[in-house]
Parts: sequence; structure tokens; C-alpha cells
Amino acid sequence: MSTGSDQPNPPTGGRPILSGLRVLAAVCIIAPFVAVLWIPSYNTATPKLLGFPFFYWYQLLWVIITAVLMAVAFEAVKRDNEARRGRGPSGSASAAASAPGSPPGAGPADHERLGGGEE
Repeated sequence: MSTGSDQPNPPTGGRPILSGLRVLAAVCIIAPFVAVLWIPSYNTATPKLLGFPFFYWYQLLWVIITAVLMAVAFEAVKRDNEARRGRGPSGSASAAASAPGSPPGAGPADHERLGGGEE
């Protein structure tokens, strides 16, 4: 019988693993699947739009909605990753420290290590 002592301790300090931005991204990714795979919710011919039955234009509408939701999810995850790295949404902390030609996020020490230097 386990007393719970063999369970790992939760991480302390720092940001939680599941942030609000990650939840937003997950909802944006899951919503189109639920909306399109739940066929009984739109399995009807009416109302018609420009002669197209509801069944068809509903699915076509979700193509556009999904594109917007994926853009929102991408931006949310990008901002969350920047916040986890200690930079603000603009990424200005790293941009000021990196030299031209260095990979994004590389500081002056990385620039020299990668072969860049004073010429």
C-alpha cells in the first residue's frame, strides 16, 4: 500500500505548466474538431445560403473560422513561450543583446562562440 511518499513533488516557483494562454490555445485547436465532427448538430438542409444547404456552408464557414482560431492559438503559444523565457511580448530584451547575424535569442557570448566577432 502506497502512502503517497513515492509521488514526485510538484514544481515550486516559476510559472505554472498550464497557463491561461495555453488553455486558450487548446480551446482554439479543439473547437473546430468538435464543431465539425459533431455531425448531428448541422445535419440539415435548411437554412440555405446562396442556394447551398446548411450542411455544406456550415462546414465551409468552419474553414475560415479554423484559420482565425489557429492564428490566435499560434500567437497565444508564442507569447506564452516568450513570457516563460523571461522576455516581454515584444522580445526586446533579447533583441538588444544579440548581434547582427546571430540567431534569435543569442547574446554577445553566443555571437563570439558562433564565429562572429570584431573584424
